[in-house]
Amino acid sequence: MNTPVYRRLLLGLKVGISFFMLFVIYRKVSGVEQFVGSLDAFTGRFHGGNIALIGVVMLLMPLNWSLEALKWKLLLKHSAHVTLREAMRSVLGGLSIGFATPARIGEFAGRVMFLHKGERVDGIYLSAIGGLAQSIVTFFTALFMLRFYRGNSEVFFSAYSYVAFAVLALIMIVVYISFEQVMLWLKKSQLHISEYVIDESKTPHRNDKWLVFLTSILRYGVYVLQYYLLLRFIGIASNVFEMIAAISLILFLQSVSPLIPLTDMTVRGGIALLVLNNYGTDMTMGIFMVPVMLWAINLLIPAIIGYFYILKLQPDDTIQ
Repeated sequence: MNTPVYRRLLLGLKVGISFFMLFVIYRKVSGVEQFVGSLDAFTGRFHGGNIALIGVVMLLMPLNWSLEALKWKLLLKHSAHVTLREAMRSVLGGLSIGFATPARIGEFAGRVMFLHKGERVDGIYLSAIGGLAQSIVTFFTALFMLRFYRGNSEVFFSAYSYVAFAVLALIMIVVYISFEQVMLWLKKSQLHISEYVIDESKTPHRNDKWLVFLTSILRYGVYVLQYYLLLRFIGIASNVFEMIAAISLILFLQSVSPLIPLTDMTVRGGIALLVLNNYGTDMTMGIFMVPVMLWAINLLIPAIIGYFYILKLQPDDTIQ
């Protein structure tokens, strides 16, 4: 692909992201308004809640994405040398592109746009490793904390599905630990895709994988803390383990739900209501709005920042 063509494609991408982000934001806000009825009804629900909790949640947002940037830097360690600032730019730029795609799958393509031409295929695999580590944390935490859940867990997990998800989580761990061997097998397979498979020497080494996994745990902890603080803000003050169990179940169900950009606010809110239904119908409005507030703080604001990074993105000089 020559540079002029790439420039035009990049310009088209920037314009397309602009319109689609605005459209998605409009549709999501409209959906929330239809459920809540009015902003006054929502704000009146809090009865003078501790606004400092919102401030702490917002302060945790930069930590959340700094941990993700650190994880991305660790993943790229043997493939591309990037600074933490460059990793942050790549992460937020990818978030902006993934903002309006199902399950934010566009983040994979968005992140690698900030890498050099020869590093982009590797970046897709490395981003997948990071996502795998985060999924393992999400799965195992939910399965472990289910014992503390106050509601009826059989609504979400039968004995068979529990075992099935546990087996799936174990498979994910095996793939994560032996990712190099998986890549080597793909190269030697009859699929004839060796030129599109990352070299095993560029994947994270054993110590790097542990650091990536630890970073994933810390990031998960930050997100759970944000969710917990917002639940406290709307007036839910139950046992800490019970609340963490409910939050981990919500995050698990969100991770396995095929979220569609234009409807994911309804899905997220619906999952939260389903999991937290034992806290009373008078909490319905506040519970529904917690995922919306987290979406605005953790996704909308960083995605807007990432969009400005995309606007500054220039064609790679190595593209021919």
